[in-house]
Amino acid sequence: MTATSADQGARLEAAVAGSYAARQPLWDEAQRLVEAWLRALCAEALLGRDEARLDVVPGRIKEQDRTTAKLRRLIDAGEPWPPPDVPQELAVEAAVRDVVGLKVLCKSARDQTLFDEHLATRDRRAGIAVLLRKDYVTTPKPSGYRALHYELAVDVPGAEEPVVVEVQVKTRLQDAWSELTHEDLYKPGGALRAGEFHQSIAETMANLLSEVDRLAGTLASEIEATLETPAPIEAAAAGQVAWQTPTTVQIVSTGPRFALAVDETGQRGLIRGQNVRSSAGAEGFVSVQDYLEVGMTLRVQAIEERAGVFFVPAESLVRLADRGRADGDA
Repeated sequence: MTATSADQGARLEAAVAGSYAARQPLWDEAQRLVEAWLRALCAEALLGRDEARLDVVPGRIKEQDRTTAKLRRLIDAGEPWPPPDVPQELAVEAAVRDVVGLKVLCKSARDQTLFDEHLATRDRRAGIAVLLRKDYVTTPKPSGYRALHYELAVDVPGAEEPVVVEVQVKTRLQDAWSELTHEDLYKPGGALRAGEFHQSIAETMANLLSEVDRLAGTLASEIEATLETPAPIEAAAAGQVAWQTPTTVQIVSTGPRFALAVDETGQRGLIRGQNVRSSAGAEGFVSVQDYLEVGMTLRVQAIEERAGVFFVPAESLVRLADRGRADGDA
C-alpha cells in the first residue's frame, strides 16, 4: 500500500467513524420507529389472520468496519466521494444506503406479495416514506438471490435530514438460501471468490426453493379455502357429508382462524372460525383464540367431510376475557 492510498484509507475510516459518532443515536431511533411501523403494517395486511405469515425481525446497524469496506468498494467502482452537495456527517449514509436495516420474513411468496401490495396502498405516514423499491424476486440477481428491498426516508426528532433505512422482505426459504449457500462468504467483500461451481449450485438451489415457495403458497390457499367454506346444513341433510354422534373434545392448539381439538377416542378435528362466530353470536371477523384456549373442553357436533373431520360447537361461546370478568364477579 502506497503512502497516498494509506492516507486515503485513513481519511475514509475517519469519515466513517465521524458519521457513526454523529448519527448513531438517530439511526437507533429510526430503527425503532420503522420496526413499530412495519409491525402495524403487517397487522393491517393480515387483518387478524395468522400473524406468523409476516414476521418483523429486529433491526440492526451495520458494523462500522463492514460499512467502511462497502464504501471502499463503491469508491473503487467509480462512485464519487464524498457525494456532492451532501453535509460531511451525512456522506457515509448517502453512499451506503443500508447502514440501518430491518427484515420482514414471510411464510411464502403469496405473503411477500401481500405485504408488497399493501405497502403500495399506504400513503406517507408517521414520517416514513418509500424512496426506492428493488424487485429481486421478478428479476433475481445472477447468484439466484431473491428478495424485495425498500429504501425508506424516516423523519427522526432532532434530525435535520431524514434517516435512510433499508427493509428487506424475504420468504423464509429465500432467507434460508443465504445461510445454505454461505452467501456472506461469497458476496462482494466476502472472504471467498465465487467460482462457476458455487454460482451454478447456488442458482440451482434458489430456483428449487422458489418452486417450493410457490407450492407452499398454493397449499396454504387451499387450506384457507377449506376453512372458509363450512359445510351447509343442507349438504348434511342430503347425505353429502356425515354428522357423527355429539361428543366432548379438548382443545389442543388454537390460533386466529381455527382450533385443533381431540375427542375421547383420539379423533382429531378442526373448529373453524365461522362456527366459533356463529356459536358466539358475533358478527364480522372473530379470532378463534379469543374464545378457545388450550386445555379447554367443549361439547361439539362432529361432521365428516371429504376434506377431513370438523367439530361444530354445540354450546354458546363467550370471549375468554369476558368469561374471566364474569368469573371474577361471581
